[in-house]
Amino acid sequence: MIVVGVVNAMAVVVFAAALCWRLEQIRREGGGLQAVAMTVAIATLTLAFVISGDDVTDAIDTLTFTGADRVLFYALLAIGVAALIVVFFYPGRSTTRERRAGIEAIPLVVALVGLQVTMLVIPTDLRTEQISEWTVRNVAFALFMLIASGYLTYGFVACVRSVGRVIVLAEGYLRISLGLLLVGLVFLTASTVLQIAFVIGSAGDVVALPWLLGVSRVCSIVGVVAFLIGISFPMLRSRWRSITVGRRHRRAADDLIPLWEMVTGPVPEVVLPTSGSPSPSMVFHRRVVETRDALTQLSPFLTEDFDVVDDDARVDMLWAAVEEYTIVGQPRGAVREIVPGGPDIDADAEPLLRLSRAVAAQSA
Repeated sequence: MIVVGVVNAMAVVVFAAALCWRLEQIRREGGGLQAVAMTVAIATLTLAFVISGDDVTDAIDTLTFTGADRVLFYALLAIGVAALIVVFFYPGRSTTRERRAGIEAIPLVVALVGLQVTMLVIPTDLRTEQISEWTVRNVAFALFMLIASGYLTYGFVACVRSVGRVIVLAEGYLRISLGLLLVGLVFLTASTVLQIAFVIGSAGDVVALPWLLGVSRVCSIVGVVAFLIGISFPMLRSRWRSITVGRRHRRAADDLIPLWEMVTGPVPEVVLPTSGSPSPSMVFHRRVVETRDALTQLSPFLTEDFDVVDDDARVDMLWAAVEEYTIVGQPRGAVREIVPGGPDIDADAEPLLRLSRAVAAQSA
């Protein structure tokens, strides 16, 4: 029970963090059916683990009726699994697929109604009892567990099949994330199947296999942990990349200061106005753009030799161009790009960083 409590607490924290991340992603990038379904899945699974606490279940039963917490727990799990089916089986924004996704509401509604009806039939003193060889002898209790486990099995199998088809096409971090999700879903499927076997065997007094319940719980713990890691992997990777890129850009922006101050001094109009507290990446991006714009303005005072000499000679030529620009002012000659660019901002910055280090070395 201690292990289950720890796993539930971990699940609440991870799912809550993932939910906040998903909401932020939707706010920034928008989202269609798939994005909304993933958010719904994370939200419902978060609530399911929240209400699994003893204090919460007691409060729910007190405010509603005995056994309502169990109905709500499995209902939230069912909704979360139904949303995952939509995520994995109906990717993209196809109108046809969105309509087909609505079909998943049929088995979901049947399961939810079945859970509610069977719980009301279960004797009050059994509604809050744990599943065991004795509780499943009650037909209504056994039927409740079969409906809950049956729908979850259906959902998990559908997700396993869909992820299995998608993972062969995935690459990089997405393949790792889907692999962890697949492992978690397989173990969760095994858990629900074993629980169904236990209920049928014990309820019908066909065969007594109490160890099935223990194995089912172990599989559910392993499955939840793997699923948690898989679903949070993109979020953790995104956060890690944001931190590392921010640190790299902060250092690069500082390294650009010698060259940036040198070339923007006589051409202050290229410096964009600053408002608020821009991020390190924004400062770096602007400094690269402003430096390149200033170099373009100075280009009429730089000869063609600038393209072939080393960085120390380039610095000398830049100082001469800065002095001449200061004296002459805006040149009438044609401007040109004197430092080759690249496919992205980091590639654009590389030659500028070399020049800036040369400027700093000469100044020292």
